[in-house]
Order: sequence, then structure tokens, then C-alpha cells
Amino acid sequence: MQSALGETLEMRDEPVTWTTLLFGPKARITWTINIGVSLQAFGWFLVSTIMPSVVLQLGKPELLSWGTTAFLALSIPGAASAGFLKGRFGTRRMLILSGLVVIAANLLGLASPNMEIFLLARALQGLGEGMVMALCYILVGEALAPKEVNPAFGILAVVWALATLIGPSLAGLLTAWISWRIAFVPMALLALTFLILVASDRAGHYAKASNRNGLPLGRLLILGIAISAVSFAGATRDVPRATTLIILTLSLIALCFYLDRRSAQRLFPRNLLSLANPSTLGVWIIGLMFGAEAGPPIYMTYFVQVGYGHSVFFSGQFAAIVALAWSASAIYVSRIGQHLGRTMLIVGPACLAIGLSVLVFWHMLPLAIGGLALAVIGCGFGLSYGFYTENIIGTAKPEERDVTSGAIPTLESICAAVGAALAGLLGNAAGFGGFGATDIPAAVPITVFGVSALVAFGIVLCALRFRRLIAASA
Repeated sequence: MQSALGETLEMRDEPVTWTTLLFGPKARITWTINIGVSLQAFGWFLVSTIMPSVVLQLGKPELLSWGTTAFLALSIPGAASAGFLKGRFGTRRMLILSGLVVIAANLLGLASPNMEIFLLARALQGLGEGMVMALCYILVGEALAPKEVNPAFGILAVVWALATLIGPSLAGLLTAWISWRIAFVPMALLALTFLILVASDRAGHYAKASNRNGLPLGRLLILGIAISAVSFAGATRDVPRATTLIILTLSLIALCFYLDRRSAQRLFPRNLLSLANPSTLGVWIIGLMFGAEAGPPIYMTYFVQVGYGHSVFFSGQFAAIVALAWSASAIYVSRIGQHLGRTMLIVGPACLAIGLSVLVFWHMLPLAIGGLALAVIGCGFGLSYGFYTENIIGTAKPEERDVTSGAIPTLESICAAVGAALAGLLGNAAGFGGFGATDIPAAVPITVFGVSALVAFGIVLCALRFRRLIAASA
């Protein structure tokens, strides 16, 4: 007799089309999830594009990196607290509250009279969008059937592709034609649409409050300080200082996990550090994939523009190959069966390891081969991400499904932030820019991408174990 999990996973072979999800009985909740995710997807590209114009008008260019730091410092705690807050106040209330925070943040950003208020807007934007993103992940497991999860993430891949293609161009056009402030208007309108969809939904998709426990502010504060520290580590060129900040970050994150495990009101699954639990192992695999891939976004545009002499536009589009390949492969793979899906659990991390290994030799490669390596990395995420998410949610304990779903984007962001800081530290230690802005020593790609490739090969070993655990539980 098969387990309940095996039965639900077998159902995955019955095809669920995008048309069914987008225009069928679950159309409203599907659109709600996609618009919620688009808030962070488009917001990230829009604001990162306008940041140079912001500091030119508002002044204090030394605070340029704080635009990201302020966002992450509240985005990650916001995502981490989503599962807990959903149980405390109910899904609908938290979605409405977080949507209102996003609207307020974008209006504040639009009207910012100085850089300090702008950074406050970015922090509020991070808080609201972090909660919305995590709550949307929770909704995927809460409102969709197991066989609908992977097609749903295929649709989300289109959202990210559109954000990659449209976001920077839209922000650039609005800034050139009117003002950088107008870039916040599309975000406010998206958030308003999201709010209307949630507030007017009476189909019973949203869980009600189930506990009355207090908010674990101490752990959230520790997490916020940790992310601020690692953001500063990524922005400094002082290697000893960056090393100290990264060690502090890892120590604070470990403390947060330790305190969370001992608490009755948890932000993360109890067995988060267990390699024997398929659900938590899967969360770490996804997170570490984001951490390993953090190097190319930092260096690629610079390498192409300075090292190969191409335009800013071309260099930006070249760096976007990863995101485009991710979206294209996710769209394709969203239609395959569960049996092949288990194969993708291995193929995805293997593609990441291969692509990063090729980039180790960046200084000797034709540009086209480097682009192919980036495409392989993107395919690694696209081919496996939806299947990992499906199995993580499917194998989580029912009482921990919310915190597990919320832990996925939280661990992604934490690992990406730590990975980016480590990539910056390794690059600086290898001599990046040591002899001027045009100096790109061969040791930089060898060191940065070499360490990333080693991590990726470790992820492949974890993926093999994850696949065995999934097969054993079926």
C-alpha cells in the first residue's frame, strides 16, 4: 500500500495546463500569487536601475549601497516571520497588511525629499515585499494541489522573465522622460491590484488565525542585524573588515537558528539543520544554489563591459542570460511528469556545477562560451526549482508546512546575501581592481567561480541524497 505522499505525487502525472490555472476554478488565487511575486520581481529591477539617478538628485552617493542594505535588512526578517504571522492573524489579514505596507513604501519613495527618507521607503518596501513573497509561497502549498505546484512555478518563471526584460527598460524610460520618482507608480498600481484581489476573494482560499502567540521580535532583530552586517561586508573593499562582518553574520544566523529550535513559536522548521529530513534538506539545496550563483551577477557586467569593451546595455543583457535561461527552461519543464521531475532534481544542481566550472576559465574563454556557461547555470535553476519546491512542500509535516514554505524564499535570500558578500571578499582578496578600474586579474574568476563550483558539487551530493529520500518516502 502506497503512502499518502506517493499517491499525491503519482497524481502529478495527470497534466495541469497553464490555461486551467490562469482561467479555471483557481484563476483568482493563481493571479493573486503571480501579482504578489511580481511586486518583488519588478520592484528589484526598477529600483536598482534608478539608484544612480536617485543619488544624483538627492545627494549622498556614499549611501548608494544602502539602497540594497535597507531593503534586505527588513525583507529577510519579513519573509521569515510570514509563516508565524499567518498563523497569528490569518492569511488574508497578513496579505492585506503587507500589501498596504508596499503601497505606502512606494508612495514614500515617490515623494522622498532626501536620501534618508528614501532609505526608509526602501526598508518598508523590503518588509512588505518580503512578507508578500513568503505568503505567496505559503499560498502555493495551501491553495494548490500537489500536481498544480510545478506548473504554477512555470508561470512564475514567466513573471521573472518579464521583470528581467521589462523592468530595467521601463525604469530607464520613465527616468529619461519624466523622473526616477515615476518608477514607483507602476509598483504602487501592482500592489493596489494585489490588494483588491485579496480583499474581494470570498472563495475560502485563505486560512484563518490559529494561534495567539507573541511575535518573536528578538530572533527577527538578530536576523535583521545579520543581514545588515553581511550587506556592509559586500560593500567594503577592506578584506579584514569584510571577513569580520561575514563571521559575525554567520554567528548571528546560527544563534537565530539555535534560539528558534528551542522555541515553541518557530520561524523555521524544527529540523532545519537535519540532512535526514527531505523537506529541510531541499530548502538548503535551493538556498545553497542561490548562494553559489551569487558571484556571476556581481562581476559579469563589469567583466563584459571592461574586459571585452562592450556597451553598458550589451553587458547588462549579457548578465541577464542566467535569468532568461532560468525562465525558458522552467516554462519547458513545467509540463513534464513526476518521474522525469525526479531526474531534474539531479540535473539542475549538476548544470549549476558545470556552468560555474566553465566560468573558472573566464579569462581564456571566447565571450560566446561564457554566455553558454551562464545559460547552463540558468537552466540548472529552471529545470529543478519547481520540482524541489513541490517535494519540499509535499514532504513537510502538516503542522510545519507554513514555516517550511516561508523558509524557502527566506533561505534563498540569506544564502544569496552571504554568497554575494563572500564573492566580493574573494574577488578583492584575489586582486580585483588592485591596479585600477580596468585591472581584472585571472585570479579573480579562478578564485570566485572556483569556490562557487566547489560548493555546487557539494550541492550535487546533497541532491543525490534528496532524491533517495524522496524515493524512499513514496
